Amino acid sequence: MRARTKEDLLSLVGQLDHIMKALRLTVEEAEAKEREFSTIIPTPFELRGLGSLLHDFYTAVEDVFEAIAGDVNGTLPEGTTWHKELLVKMSIPIPGLRPAVISEELRWKLDEYLRFRHVFRNVYGYLLDWKRIRPLLQNLDSVYQQFTREVAAFRSFLVRLAGELD
Repeated sequence: MRARTKEDLLSLVGQLDHIMKALRLTVEEAEAKEREFSTIIPTPFELRGLGSLLHDFYTAVEDVFEAIAGDVNGTLPEGTTWHKELLVKMSIPIPGLRPAVISEELRWKLDEYLRFRHVFRNVYGYLLDWKRIRPLLQNLDSVYQQFTREVAAFRSFLVRLAGELD
C-alpha cells in the first residue's frame, strides 16, 4: 500500500460506510417493489422505475469500488471499458497492497447488474423487458448480502491497517 495515514484509512472507512448505507436504502426499496410485482406484471412506466432501482444498486456498488481504487490503489481504470475493468480489479488481490475486495463468484453476479445498467442507460425505457428485470430483482437481496459481507471484510482490513499505524 502506498504511504497512507491512519486518518486517510479511517476516512475511507467512513466513506464506505456512507455508501453502504445508501446502498441498503436502495435495496430495501427494490425489495418492497419486487414483492409488489411478485404476482402482477408491471406497466412500462413501472418497469422504468424498477430499472432505475437496479441502476442505482450497481451505481452504489461501483461507488464503493471507485473509493477503494482511487484511495488504496491510487488510480482508476480509464478508457471505454473502465467499468468492467474496475469490477475485475476488485476481485483480484494485489500483493503488498490489498486483498481482493470481492470474490470471483460475486464478481460474476455483479457483472449481470453492470450489464443491465449499461442497457438501462443506453436504450429507450419502453424497450425494458420484465423477463430480464425480474431475475435481477429476485436475486438482489442475496447479491447484496454477499456484497455486504465481503465489503465488511475489506473494511476490517482497512481498520486493522489503520491500527498498525498507531
